[in-house]
Amino acid sequence: MRKLIVVRIVHAPSDMGSASVGLERAGKSALGEARWQENQKKIEKFWQDLEAEVEGLGLDMTKLHIYQDGLPCAGEIGERIVRETAAKGSRNYQIVQKLMDMGARIEATESVDLLRREYGFIKALLEAKTDSERRAAEEQYNSAKDSLLAERDQFIAQAIDASLKDGETGLLFIGASHNVLPKIARDIDVKCLD
Repeated sequence: MRKLIVVRIVHAPSDMGSASVGLERAGKSALGEARWQENQKKIEKFWQDLEAEVEGLGLDMTKLHIYQDGLPCAGEIGERIVRETAAKGSRNYQIVQKLMDMGARIEATESVDLLRREYGFIKALLEAKTDSERRAAEEQYNSAKDSLLAERDQFIAQAIDASLKDGETGLLFIGASHNVLPKIARDIDVKCLD
Protein backbone atom coordinates (compact mmCIF):
# COMPACT_ATOMS: atom_id res chain seq x y z
CA MET A 1 0.00 0.00 0.00
CA ARG A 2 1.12 3.52 -0.83
CA LYS A 3 0.56 6.26 1.75
CA LEU A 4 0.52 10.02 1.45
CA ILE A 5 0.57 12.46 4.34
CA VAL A 6 -0.64 15.90 3.31
CA VAL A 7 0.59 18.98 5.18
CA ARG A 8 -1.19 22.25 4.44
CA ILE A 9 1.43 24.97 4.64
CA VAL A 10 1.63 28.71 5.09
CA HIS A 11 4.14 30.30 2.76
CA ALA A 12 6.55 32.86 4.11
CA PRO A 13 8.51 35.33 1.94
CA SER A 14 11.68 33.26 2.47
CA ASP A 15 9.97 30.41 0.56
CA MET A 16 9.45 32.57 -2.51
CA GLY A 17 12.98 32.86 -3.88
CA SER A 18 13.70 36.03 -5.82
CA ALA A 19 10.20 37.40 -5.18
CA SER A 20 10.72 37.34 -1.41
CA VAL A 21 11.87 40.95 -0.99
CA GLY A 22 8.97 42.34 -3.02
CA LEU A 23 6.43 40.15 -1.23
CA GLU A 24 7.75 41.16 2.19
CA ARG A 25 7.62 44.83 1.21
CA ALA A 26 4.04 44.42 -0.08
CA GLY A 27 3.02 42.56 3.09
CA LYS A 28 4.43 45.24 5.37
CA SER A 29 2.78 47.95 3.29
CA ALA A 30 -0.61 46.24 3.45
CA LEU A 31 -0.51 45.24 7.12
CA GLY A 32 1.80 47.74 8.74
CA GLU A 33 5.03 46.81 10.50
CA ALA A 34 3.47 45.72 13.84
CA ARG A 35 0.82 43.45 12.29
CA TRP A 36 3.42 42.08 9.87
CA GLN A 37 5.72 41.12 12.76
CA GLU A 38 2.82 39.56 14.70
CA ASN A 39 1.86 37.56 11.63
CA GLN A 40 5.46 36.34 11.26
CA LYS A 41 5.41 35.11 14.88
CA LYS A 42 2.22 33.14 14.17
CA ILE A 43 3.79 31.60 11.08
CA GLU A 44 6.90 30.62 13.08
CA LYS A 45 4.69 28.98 15.74
CA PHE A 46 2.85 27.09 12.98
CA TRP A 47 6.17 25.70 11.70
CA GLN A 48 7.42 24.78 15.18
CA ASP A 49 4.22 22.84 15.88
CA LEU A 50 4.31 21.19 12.48
CA GLU A 51 7.93 20.12 12.87
CA ALA A 52 7.10 18.47 16.20
CA GLU A 53 4.07 16.75 14.66
CA VAL A 54 6.08 15.38 11.71
CA GLU A 55 8.82 14.14 14.05
CA GLY A 56 6.14 12.38 16.11
CA LEU A 57 4.91 10.37 13.13
CA GLY A 58 7.79 7.89 13.42
CA LEU A 59 8.28 7.68 9.64
CA ASP A 60 10.79 5.31 8.04
CA MET A 61 13.04 7.83 6.34
CA THR A 62 14.43 5.25 3.91
CA LYS A 63 10.92 4.88 2.46
CA LEU A 64 9.87 8.53 2.66
CA HIS A 65 9.41 10.69 -0.43
CA ILE A 66 9.04 14.43 0.07
CA TYR A 67 6.84 16.42 -2.32
CA GLN A 68 7.26 20.18 -1.93
CA ASP A 69 4.91 22.81 -3.30
CA GLY A 70 6.91 24.91 -5.76
CA LEU A 71 9.81 22.46 -6.21
CA PRO A 72 10.30 21.22 -9.79
CA CYS A 73 13.56 19.30 -9.28
CA ALA A 74 14.74 16.13 -7.57
CA GLY A 75 18.21 14.71 -7.07
CA GLU A 76 21.24 16.97 -6.65
CA ILE A 77 19.53 20.07 -8.04
CA GLY A 78 16.44 19.61 -5.84
CA GLU A 79 18.61 19.03 -2.78
CA ARG A 80 20.67 22.15 -3.56
CA ILE A 81 17.49 24.24 -3.89
CA VAL A 82 16.24 22.90 -0.55
CA ARG A 83 19.54 23.63 1.21
CA GLU A 84 19.87 27.14 -0.27
CA THR A 85 16.28 28.06 0.60
CA ALA A 86 16.67 26.61 4.10
CA ALA A 87 19.83 28.69 4.57
CA LYS A 88 17.84 31.83 3.66
CA GLY A 89 15.53 31.18 6.61
CA SER A 90 12.63 29.16 5.16
CA ARG A 91 11.23 27.05 8.01
CA ASN A 92 9.45 24.85 5.47
CA TYR A 93 12.70 24.06 3.69
CA GLN A 94 14.59 23.68 6.97
CA ILE A 95 12.18 20.88 7.91
CA VAL A 96 12.52 19.31 4.46
CA GLN A 97 16.33 19.52 4.75
CA LYS A 98 16.23 17.86 8.16
CA LEU A 99 14.15 14.99 6.74
CA MET A 100 16.52 14.68 3.76
CA ASP A 101 19.50 14.54 6.13
CA MET A 102 17.79 11.63 7.91
CA GLY A 103 17.42 9.69 4.64
CA ALA A 104 14.19 10.93 3.03
CA ARG A 105 14.23 11.57 -0.71
CA ILE A 106 13.10 14.81 -2.34
CA GLU A 107 10.98 14.40 -5.48
CA ALA A 108 10.32 16.68 -8.43
CA THR A 109 6.83 17.85 -7.56
CA GLU A 110 5.96 20.69 -9.92
CA SER A 111 6.15 21.65 -13.59
CA VAL A 112 8.86 24.19 -14.38
CA ASP A 113 6.70 25.71 -17.12
CA LEU A 114 3.66 26.17 -14.88
CA LEU A 115 5.77 27.70 -12.11
CA ARG A 116 7.36 30.12 -14.58
CA ARG A 117 3.91 31.18 -15.80
CA GLU A 118 2.75 31.88 -12.25
CA TYR A 119 5.98 33.68 -11.37
CA GLY A 120 5.48 35.91 -14.42
CA PHE A 121 2.12 37.07 -13.05
CA ILE A 122 3.53 37.66 -9.56
CA LYS A 123 6.54 39.51 -10.94
CA ALA A 124 4.27 41.78 -13.00
CA LEU A 125 2.27 42.58 -9.86
CA LEU A 126 5.36 43.34 -7.81
CA GLU A 127 7.00 45.45 -10.51
CA ALA A 128 3.93 47.54 -11.38
CA LYS A 129 4.88 51.21 -11.18
CA THR A 130 1.41 52.75 -11.32
CA ASP A 131 -2.03 51.90 -9.98
CA SER A 132 -3.27 51.20 -13.50
CA GLU A 133 -0.34 48.82 -14.14
CA ARG A 134 -1.06 47.11 -10.84
CA ARG A 135 -4.78 46.76 -11.64
CA ALA A 136 -4.00 45.37 -15.09
CA ALA A 137 -1.52 42.87 -13.63
CA GLU A 138 -4.06 41.82 -10.98
CA GLU A 139 -6.73 41.38 -13.64
CA GLN A 140 -4.44 39.20 -15.75
CA TYR A 141 -3.42 37.08 -12.76
CA ASN A 142 -6.98 36.73 -11.47
CA SER A 143 -8.23 35.57 -14.86
CA ALA A 144 -5.54 32.88 -15.10
CA LYS A 145 -4.88 31.77 -11.51
CA ASP A 146 -7.69 29.21 -11.06
CA SER A 147 -6.91 27.26 -14.23
CA LEU A 148 -3.17 27.57 -13.57
CA LEU A 149 -3.62 26.21 -10.05
CA ALA A 150 -5.76 23.33 -11.36
CA GLU A 151 -3.02 22.46 -13.88
CA ARG A 152 -0.40 22.55 -11.13
CA ASP A 153 -2.54 20.31 -8.91
CA GLN A 154 -2.95 17.78 -11.71
CA PHE A 155 0.80 17.77 -12.35
CA ILE A 156 1.54 17.30 -8.63
CA ALA A 157 -0.88 14.35 -8.39
CA GLN A 158 0.71 12.72 -11.44
CA ALA A 159 4.22 13.26 -10.04
CA ILE A 160 3.20 11.54 -6.80
CA ASP A 161 1.56 8.66 -8.64
CA ALA A 162 4.63 8.15 -10.84
CA SER A 163 7.23 8.14 -8.06
CA LEU A 164 5.53 6.69 -4.96
CA LYS A 165 5.79 2.89 -4.91
CA ASP A 166 4.05 0.20 -2.88
CA GLY A 167 5.22 0.19 0.75
CA GLU A 168 6.42 3.79 0.58
CA THR A 169 5.12 6.97 2.19
CA GLY A 170 4.93 10.42 0.67
CA LEU A 171 4.91 13.67 2.61
CA LEU A 172 3.31 16.48 0.59
CA PHE A 173 3.91 20.05 1.75
CA ILE A 174 1.22 21.99 -0.12
CA GLY A 175 -0.13 25.54 0.04
CA ALA A 176 -3.64 26.04 1.37
CA SER A 177 -5.01 27.31 -1.95
CA HIS A 178 -4.30 24.00 -3.71
CA ASN A 179 -6.94 21.32 -4.23
CA VAL A 180 -4.76 18.37 -5.16
CA LEU A 181 -6.52 15.72 -3.03
CA PRO A 182 -9.33 14.87 -5.52
CA LYS A 183 -6.65 14.24 -8.14
CA ILE A 184 -4.56 11.78 -6.07
CA ALA A 185 -4.61 8.18 -7.37
CA ARG A 186 -7.31 6.14 -5.62
CA ASP A 187 -4.90 3.40 -4.47
CA ILE A 188 -2.95 5.88 -2.34
CA ASP A 189 -4.06 6.03 1.32
CA VAL A 190 -4.22 9.76 2.16
CA LYS A 191 -3.96 11.27 5.65
CA CYS A 192 -4.08 15.03 6.27
CA LEU A 193 -2.26 16.68 9.16
CA ASP A 194 -4.27 19.48 10.73
